[in-house]
Amino acid sequence: ISEKDAKEIGIVDNDWVEAYNDHGVTVTRAIVSARIPPGICIIYHAPERTVSVPKSPMRGNKRAGGHNSPTRIHLKPSLMVGGYGQFTYAFNYWGPTGVNRDTFILVRKLPGKPEF
Repeated sequence: ISEKDAKEIGIVDNDWVEAYNDHGVTVTRAIVSARIPPGICIIYHAPERTVSVPKSPMRGNKRAGGHNSPTRIHLKPSLMVGGYGQFTYAFNYWGPTGVNRDTFILVRKLPGKPEF
């Protein structure tokens, strides 16, 4: 997260944050960096980070989702064609096209002390 955005919402380096939208939520550590432009948040893939991740108040104190939880999946119409192995679609967070990696999220500091 950019230094400017982090300052506006009261986040410092290594704080636990929730990144969320109407599709999902993930809990991760914030890295405040001058290399990130204001208004942009980058979450790198990290499927191994499901251990020692705090519970999310937004999910009723359940474990928060993975790094792809807030992403949306946009379908290509050709993937809806049935009967062909290369044209099938199944629900997943990897998605059939590359456009599912860009989405709008809100970021907030994890309230209170993290619960594991």
